Amino acid sequence: MFRDDHESLLTRLCDTSTRVVYFPVRHHSPMCAAMVSRLIGDMRPAAVLIEGPSDFNPYLDELRLNHDLPIAIYSYFGDEAGRRSGAYYPFCDYSPEWQALQAARAAGAPVRFIDLPWVSTAHLESAVQRYADAELRRGRYVELLCERFGVESFDDLWDTMVESEPILTVSEFLRRVHSFCTNVRLWEDSTPLSDLRREDFMADEVRRALDEFDGRILIVTGGFHSSALVSLLDDGQRLQEPAGLTDPLAEAPSESAPAGIAIVDRGITLTPYTYARLDSLTGYNAGMPNPGFYDHVWQSHLRGEPLQHQPLLAELANSLRKRKQVVSTADLIAVEASACTLAALRGRSHVWRRDLVDAVTSALIKDELEFGCESPFLEAVHGVLRGTRRGKLAEGTRQPPLVADILNQLARAGLDPQNTRTDLELNLLDPADLAKSRLLHRVKVLEIAGFTLTGGTDFFSRRELVRLWEKWQVQSRYDFDATCVEASRYGATLAEAAAARLLELARLQQHEAKLAAELLVAAVRADVHELSDELLTQLEVLIRNAASFLDVSGALGHLLYLYCHDEAFGTTHSSRIGGIALEAFYRAVWLLESLGQTADEVSLLAALRVLLETFERGEALLGLNRVEFLAVLQRVQQDQGKQPAVRGAVAGMLWTLGECSSETILEQMLAFSDPTNLGDFLNGLFALAREVVQRNPDLVQAIDQLLLEFATADFQVALPSLRLAFTSFTPREKHYMLQTLFDSLGLQTLKPLEALAVDTLTAASALAFEERLFEAAQRYGLE
Repeated sequence: MFRDDHESLLTRLCDTSTRVVYFPVRHHSPMCAAMVSRLIGDMRPAAVLIEGPSDFNPYLDELRLNHDLPIAIYSYFGDEAGRRSGAYYPFCDYSPEWQALQAARAAGAPVRFIDLPWVSTAHLESAVQRYADAELRRGRYVELLCERFGVESFDDLWDTMVESEPILTVSEFLRRVHSFCTNVRLWEDSTPLSDLRREDFMADEVRRALDEFDGRILIVTGGFHSSALVSLLDDGQRLQEPAGLTDPLAEAPSESAPAGIAIVDRGITLTPYTYARLDSLTGYNAGMPNPGFYDHVWQSHLRGEPLQHQPLLAELANSLRKRKQVVSTADLIAVEASACTLAALRGRSHVWRRDLVDAVTSALIKDELEFGCESPFLEAVHGVLRGTRRGKLAEGTRQPPLVADILNQLARAGLDPQNTRTDLELNLLDPADLAKSRLLHRVKVLEIAGFTLTGGTDFFSRRELVRLWEKWQVQSRYDFDATCVEASRYGATLAEAAAARLLELARLQQHEAKLAAELLVAAVRADVHELSDELLTQLEVLIRNAASFLDVSGALGHLLYLYCHDEAFGTTHSSRIGGIALEAFYRAVWLLESLGQTADEVSLLAALRVLLETFERGEALLGLNRVEFLAVLQRVQQDQGKQPAVRGAVAGMLWTLGECSSETILEQMLAFSDPTNLGDFLNGLFALAREVVQRNPDLVQAIDQLLLEFATADFQVALPSLRLAFTSFTPREKHYMLQTLFDSLGLQTLKPLEALAVDTLTAASALAFEERLFEAAQRYGLE
């Protein structure tokens, strides 16, 4: 665009005497909030059109209720492909959109939200925080200005140009912000399709408002969109639209989801929000950082006082002392002096956010900060600048059906989410407790705040199945209401929502059979049977195509539990689960024979235990082929390309199944008598034949003899893997094995062992040093 055209565009944007006035904002900017309030008061527009979800317009009166901010409009939808998505439009006291709502109400001006509903652009973009700054942050123009102003980031650039200015008139503000935002837009190579679509929609909404209202209209949108709206409304074309090129929207699908996929559910409501959530946003969702600081700026503005940083500094001192960080009066004086000096050097009449952060960094942090490591001092300052405000919806606010269903079901179960804390212990064989467990698991699947599974039977590792129980902690959480509202994108009832969430997770999991089986266990625990069928079908496909022995055996372990042990949840001897377990077993056996080297011996031995347990429990129940299974094990055991731990484990499997004699095991162990291999072989053997090993004195004596023959250096080489191998046994079992050895050697009864005064590695090092000392003494003829 030529310079004259550029100036003409800026003149039109900054003209407040025309029928349509454009007010540019950066979302959550106190300066923008103050200026829009002043402009509405001076202008008294016939209507105020605000960038916000137009599908919330029927519910605008809900924003007049006595909410504690921050809150957010939450828009959500689900499509027939199972995708669920939600987006937020947050409001703080100092959000310009919120202040425009309040000022318009005070001026008696009607208000409309004019942005395209989230459901219509969700498939085109990833940002779910709709009042973000992605458009303004990108581009070479921002980089050049940062270099020119000598600042590090867009946030510092904005503060320098706009927020930290003590006195700005509305006209100065409009000129400065419109100029900046227009240049950001003009320097872009292209504009995202979602922005073009939204701007077309907003222009249409403005045209409708011009037909509906007499008098002047104020348009409050992100500054990035203002110049585009002027071009669309005044010139009838898009900004920077090259002549003769195809309209980028002409070929774009107009549905609210990808072509051919229909929306099956949608809704829009209010939800509580927090400053912590605002401050944690990054990437496409990033907005103004440190909301606590800008809230302090806003409160100073409301009181008509100059900004004072001393309250923030006092809060920082208290925060550091609570964190047990030593901070003296001299340190605080140094921070104060540094902050004031930095502010003066940067041409500010008062200390700003960046000045405080840099002052703390220079005055309190004495050591170099490593990349990726945060300083407790910086954590404290950012904690203070973040703020702690948490929103709360006013009584009587409309809520999605799911919220009422969750509250009703919790009440019927005698569970009050508003209690300070309740600890529940549930017996899963008791029908009433089982019903509570299923309810809590549904709530857990939806990640509703305040419900934590803290103990009980681990149905994933299944280390202890003697007692089927669970322990839950139910406690009041400030974000309980928000998480209930936000889970509404999954459905109107708790059962429907839990099923939809698990289905979403299942569709995201298209590669690992083990994770799909874990989802099946979660679905069973939450009593979501309609989903279980779909998961079983998916699991069948994943198992057939799996190339990982560990993955298939992990899935097999979960299937075996559900088929053989699931007394509580009712899947025992399910023909469908049994059929898939059978397929998983044979797939795992096939993959075992082609197994290569793996460093994860712990997972590998656990997988082989699952295979052995499946055969022991399922030989009769599932009709497993014993001859075929044993043939594979024998081939694997004889395969010299397999690692020692695998060959030891398979030998242990054959021994446990009675298909291998103790003499054969001794022969195989001698083949691995090298110090680098012995411990690995025994690790596998002990892991899979733990009971048999303890009852065999010949094996224990043979291991003792091998170790006695090792030279000191060889013993030290073998020691780490030997220690790992013997971790398969409890201290009592190891004591029993040693007693067995003493008995076989005709030695006296073993007394209870006294604990070493040092750890075993230190003792081994001392023995090795002693051995070297004796060797040296003998070599030099010393006694």
